[in-house]
This record gives sequence, structure tokens and C-alpha cells, in this order.
Amino acid sequence: MKFTNQELLNNIGALRSVAQKQLPVKISYAIAKNISKVESELNIYNKERQKLVDKYAEKDKNGQPKIDKNNQYHIKKECLQDWNKDIQDLLSIEVEIDVYKFSIDLLDGFNISPVEMQVLDCMIDIGK
Repeated sequence: MKFTNQELLNNIGALRSVAQKQLPVKISYAIAKNISKVESELNIYNKERQKLVDKYAEKDKNGQPKIDKNNQYHIKKECLQDWNKDIQDLLSIEVEIDVYKFSIDLLDGFNISPVEMQVLDCMIDIGK
């Protein structure tokens, strides 16, 4: 399945939250495998994002990117437009993930919220 980096970033937290639930072992295994695949892609995203930070952020006296009290990078004013464009380009990149699926029947009897179902949707094999 194809996902954008933005989609992966938006869903990893909820996916980790669902992984903490007591679920059948086949579901837990599928979630764990998929988290591992998403994290692998996000590692690549984070390395590329860091390159952009190094390129566009103001530096402190030690040559490190400046970070404010809200843990945000100080982007050079003259580079803000390029930063925004490059970050949007990076977020919009599509990645292919071989999603590990499980049968919808395994969810029978388990309390899954609509938000959790939405996160699990791409992993559920509804059969034919």
C-alpha cells in the first residue's frame, strides 16, 4: 500500500496506542510488524528532515540548530519559503509499505473505537 510521509506521521501514535491493548496474538503481531515497517520509513523521513534543518535553521555558537522554548527550530527568515516548500515536498512523498493483514473475524468481541478502527483499516482483511 502507498502512504505519504504525512499519513505515516499522523497515524504512528494511534497505531502504537492500539498496540498496547490486549488483543488476539495474530492482531498484535500484525500491528507490531506494521509499526516496525512504518518506523523504518519514518527513520528515513527523519534523516532527510534533519538535513533540511541543518540547511535552513539558524545555528548557535556551537554550530547546532537553534531551538526555542517550544522545541521548535529557528528557521532563517530568508529561507522560510524554501524550508516550507521542501518540508511539504518531503511530507508528500509516497512510500510503499507491504502491510501485514489479519482477518476481521479476529476482532469479534473486542472493544475497538472508531478511531482505532480507522487506524487498523488498512490491516484488516475482510475476506471475500
